[in-house]
Amino acid sequence: MLPATHEPMLDDVVEVLLQSHAFARSMLALADRLTTAQADASTAATARRVAEYFQHHLEVHFADEEATLAPRLAGRHQVLDQAIAAMRLEHVQLHALVSRVAFVCGLVAKDPQRLLSVRFELAAAVEHLRRNLETHQAREESILFPAVRRLLDWHDVEEMRHEMALRRAPGLELTDA
Repeated sequence: MLPATHEPMLDDVVEVLLQSHAFARSMLALADRLTTAQADASTAATARRVAEYFQHHLEVHFADEEATLAPRLAGRHQVLDQAIAAMRLEHVQLHALVSRVAFVCGLVAKDPQRLLSVRFELAAAVEHLRRNLETHQAREESILFPAVRRLLDWHDVEEMRHEMALRRAPGLELTDA
């Protein structure tokens, strides 16, 4: 029975995951806009924002999926197990692609004039990441996230919410959570 003062909603956790996907797409679009931007101070600030997102926040999202979502869905159905295995492999592959975008953006953040020499490298890195991220997110959004809503009870969701909140606590390193 649910406590009378607090009624957790299953959609909250899924909504956080979906919002994280949307934010990743928006940051990728921002990185794409850098490829045609002027090499100035605002470009450096934008590049810094993109690099920081991909170096930290996306890793938090991956941890949410691997350490919080996957263990609660694993073993419930063969389709889920296959989707989890694919997700984990894709996270490894995406990490390399994300690192490439973050690295190039980091160069531009330090010296916006570098954009003139790395523009095409950034465009290729962004496109490669976009293609892989779209496929990855589509699988999660069509298989794994709906399974959270269908299969997990309020206790599982509360634990997920707590774990995810800890990863976002100020001053807490990802390795600590």
